[in-house]
Amino acid sequence: MLDHRQRDYLAAMDIGVWSLREAVAPETDAVESQAQLKLGPGSGGTLLVCAIDTDSASRLANDISRVLGSSPVWAWQYSDSDAVNLTQAVDENLFTTVAIFGEALAGQFFGGATPSHLNSAKLVLLPSMQDIQNRAEARRELWDIFCRSGMLEQG
Repeated sequence: MLDHRQRDYLAAMDIGVWSLREAVAPETDAVESQAQLKLGPGSGGTLLVCAIDTDSASRLANDISRVLGSSPVWAWQYSDSDAVNLTQAVDENLFTTVAIFGEALAGQFFGGATPSHLNSAKLVLLPSMQDIQNRAEARRELWDIFCRSGMLEQG
């Protein structure tokens, strides 16, 4: 750190002095609810959150994992002693991207609007698994979101 005399000397020579500010934790408007998750197998920095466990074991889930070019961790709502909350899952597993399938599911984790980040992870809102299976527009939207969000691995 510079003392007062050194600052005055630099100021007299018209040299600006930069100083570090104390880090301020970003405020998140959305508050996470008490919804709990069960984490499935997988690895890497991507967490895919679906409504029920059978969604993560479907052919659609396999196709999504293959498109992402990795083995993402799938999670689903769960209420048991083994369940964790979303913030805890992000912090403990160092996820950098959390993708939630459907606005209704995201609403169960965040009362209002879904924030863009949760601690160190970028939050991405995807169409629901049911919409992706049933509607071609939802599949196109899913692909567009994957491309825009940087979730696709470049090979």
